[in-house]
Amino acid sequence: MKQTIFSKTTCRLTLAGASLLLGSSATSAQESKGLHAPTEIRLYIHSDLKDTDFVRPLVCALKRVLVAPISTQDLRLPLGKELFTAPMQLDAAKLAVHFNQATIRDGTTGEFKYLFLPYNLRAAAGYSTFHATFAVPNLVGAVSTTSLDVRDPNLPQPQMSEIIGRRFYKVMIRSIAQSAGLRGEGCTLAFPYGLAALDQKTSEFCPSDRAALVAASILKEKESEEGSDCFATSALEPIGRRARIAQSDYLASK
Repeated sequence: MKQTIFSKTTCRLTLAGASLLLGSSATSAQESKGLHAPTEIRLYIHSDLKDTDFVRPLVCALKRVLVAPISTQDLRLPLGKELFTAPMQLDAAKLAVHFNQATIRDGTTGEFKYLFLPYNLRAAAGYSTFHATFAVPNLVGAVSTTSLDVRDPNLPQPQMSEIIGRRFYKVMIRSIAQSAGLRGEGCTLAFPYGLAALDQKTSEFCPSDRAALVAASILKEKESEEGSDCFATSALEPIGRRARIAQSDYLASK
């Protein structure tokens, strides 16, 4: 039986395209009870996804904050017409089963697997969504690049890739925490009702949530400096503001 891990993955929008550790150790241990850390996080890049410039900086940023190892691999996954609800729109639940069957022999128990692909996702409730996560029975998720894409001819490609990567980071970090069993609505766990809300919300966890994730060995206590090809994840400016600055700089240089 297919089971959605958290109901608020559905976003009510139709997009044309898609630290200080606070609290005592006893409190942290209590808060982390029931959280299950992933043994690894596997990111699969669908063969239909052509613009992948955002992937490497995204992986670098995730490695700086997450304890579990992170790997990426290409996946040539056929998508039959039975998976589509409309042109360029996939049924998220059916896709989850299909994706799980295709990768079930990969890795070990306890991994979180995500598929990046250039199609809109339709949740069971009928809404378009940035991403969806299911247990079928393994933890699998899908993230739509179409829903998180940047379509601005006045922005240089590197800036557009960075914005997409930062959007993916916020979606991924929230999904991983909630899939591990964390419940909450504050800070980066806040549900973004639309792309503008996603751009404006913080990428940081609230102190108590962060303490629980650190105690459960899901988050690193301090952001590492691993890799140079990534954006810093702490104290990020809202994405909309960064885009306006980049656009202004780009136009001034022309």
